[in-house]
Amino acid sequence: MSNNTENGQTKVIPSDDVKQQAAKRRQSPDSVSAAGTDTSNRAMFDSINAYRKSEMSADEYWERIFYVHLKTKELYILAEEYGSELKTFFLPINSLKNAYENIIHVCANDYMARSGSGAFNEKYMLDNLRSALGNEVKAFFDTADFLSILLRKKISECLNGFTYPQIASVWDEYNEVRLQLIKINQEIADIRNHKSQNSDYYIDEDVEKYYNETKKLLERYIYVEEKVYPKLEQRFNDI
Repeated sequence: MSNNTENGQTKVIPSDDVKQQAAKRRQSPDSVSAAGTDTSNRAMFDSINAYRKSEMSADEYWERIFYVHLKTKELYILAEEYGSELKTFFLPINSLKNAYENIIHVCANDYMARSGSGAFNEKYMLDNLRSALGNEVKAFFDTADFLSILLRKKISECLNGFTYPQIASVWDEYNEVRLQLIKINQEIADIRNHKSQNSDYYIDEDVEKYYNETKKLLERYIYVEEKVYPKLEQRFNDI
């Protein structure tokens, strides 16, 4: 065993890891350069919110798991309501299944400690909570991706076949809303790109932002379906 200091904290490194680190120091210059790049990439995200790091407490993990799960559940129900295609969409279910497995491990660890049949392992608990949160956030993004794409498709289908002047004649705010929809699409693309650059998935602000943008899309779709499309049909398809 050996002691090592990282970010001001001392941690214990198994002897096998010490050997591996020694081997890394004997690597070629190219390998060292690649390792330096990885270190630089990790450093980019070290300044992001502390909750994305491993020092989160169990309660902080649980709070975020509950929060993201409820957001996912709400969007998934909406996707079921507005898209029959969801019956073939299994990605969120698989991620939630994996999160459930992690949570069972946490509960089993706690039960064994309380019943005296095993020792409480804090690292094991935190590792599984971290994995559970990652799986919950993946389920959220998969669901939000599906629903946002579905809503944009439905808005397009409602307006398809009608010209810009025709739509504007029954919808005074159409030009403004059209620009807003373009902006929403760009913001969603930025959120998805930002998420793909981070491997930890602990991005509360991105979850909240994507949730809000998706709800805006839903409001626009409902308005187009209930208010705009019937006017277009009545005015231009009955001629």
